[in-house]
Amino acid sequence: MDPNAEDGPPRAEIVEVDVDLGESEQPSQFLPIQPPLSSSIFRSALERPQPLPSTPPAAPVSAPPRSPLSPEEEQQSHEEAFQRKLRGEYEAAQTRLGEVVTSNLDRPLRLTAIRLSPQPPTTRPSFLTSLLSPFLAPPNPHTPTWLHPAPPPPESLHDILRTTRALVAHLDRFGIFDMERAGVRLAPVRGGDEDEVELLLALRERGRLFLKAGTEVGGGEGGGNVTARIRNALGGGEAVEMNASIGTKTKSAYQASITTPLLGSPLLSFALSGFSFDRDNTAFASHHENAQGARAKLSAIAPWGTHDLTYEYVRRDITHLAPNASISVREHARPSTKASVIHTWTSDTRDDPWTGTSGRLLKLANEYAGLPGSSDLVHFFKSTLHSHTSRALFQGSNIHYSISSLTTLLFPLSRGTTELPDRTYVGGPNSLRGWKVGGVGLRDGVDSLGGDLSWALGLSLFAPIPKKEHWPLKIHSFLNVGKVVGYQQGEQAFSRL
Repeated sequence: MDPNAEDGPPRAEIVEVDVDLGESEQPSQFLPIQPPLSSSIFRSALERPQPLPSTPPAAPVSAPPRSPLSPEEEQQSHEEAFQRKLRGEYEAAQTRLGEVVTSNLDRPLRLTAIRLSPQPPTTRPSFLTSLLSPFLAPPNPHTPTWLHPAPPPPESLHDILRTTRALVAHLDRFGIFDMERAGVRLAPVRGGDEDEVELLLALRERGRLFLKAGTEVGGGEGGGNVTARIRNALGGGEAVEMNASIGTKTKSAYQASITTPLLGSPLLSFALSGFSFDRDNTAFASHHENAQGARAKLSAIAPWGTHDLTYEYVRRDITHLAPNASISVREHARPSTKASVIHTWTSDTRDDPWTGTSGRLLKLANEYAGLPGSSDLVHFFKSTLHSHTSRALFQGSNIHYSISSLTTLLFPLSRGTTELPDRTYVGGPNSLRGWKVGGVGLRDGVDSLGGDLSWALGLSLFAPIPKKEHWPLKIHSFLNVGKVVGYQQGEQAFSRL
């Protein structure tokens, strides 16, 4: 039968309704259903209930006389009555719709198309196709399973609702669409089979420009920063970001970057960035450090952690020596270049970074420096391991403890000493509390020279202020230990630790 013929059967009008995409438990039994068209699924939700048989009117009861209302009070009374009626009709329609959807969760249906209406004005159609195609086509056998965001092909209404929920979550991870204001609608395929439906999406793009300015105080430093970001800059989910900051220790820092997703997935991205900074190290090493460089980074968010593979080229210089700078610092006051490749693996399962009750943080970074373009003395292998866990003191307690550790190994691969910017500096509120910044390790007079091998361990206890448990301020007790040493040729690596 041709559904477009003039003498064909009447078509049901499809009305857009809001459907909760959360998965609900499936009832154990369903009423027997005759296989109708897919468009009839929501028809009964829009039908008005049949009125009950009329009963003889009761005898009128005289009401006590009411005091006359002012025009404003009478208008407010009418508005409240209208809102109550409107709310009641809406809740009744939602209840009927929920009953219809629940009773048809096992209805055989196939999702054959996903259409956007209207088309987003900024996002490229090719990029949108790469986002939506995984939910219609089977997974690519050459692509890792964790990169395929869609569940198995839907075969029922329940499967289609689950696929729709996964699609909304997938689009939301890119950060370019406002999914809280997105419209979702199911409609029968025009001229298709009875069990074929298509998904209609109305996507609203987020604002493209973002600007933030603020101040920061912490880690023994205070400063201000300005961040500007352009979202979806080229229509393919790209983000262009520029940051500038000034402070008491980092005198100036500038960075510009562009990040783009790969393979239409928010789990893969590639970023290019350039940076420059001027850091004041006179508080512990009598010099300033200037650096300018660029980075290229490939990131992958896998189920077992986040992997970052970075190529970095940076030119450093030790300048502005203090009058009382030590001989060791003066010997290293020279420019150097570093070309290196860095792999970082991060696994963070904590429910809260500071007062968590479950999970842990593991971060391992390995760097090889000495690629073409590096200075003669900048040839080393460096490995850094950081771990952290936080738990409640006992179940239900608002007192938490945390244990953290940091281990760094720097092995020079060329004759001579390592450069000051490559060494490890331990001490200060962000590493080893109770010591000034860079206060642990080798020294020459008033200057800290850092080290090649280091370890640190910290135990902290956080408790709320009595009678002020709602305050963000906490009572903090800590115990820290650590050590920093230099690497000597011919010695065993861990003998001095």
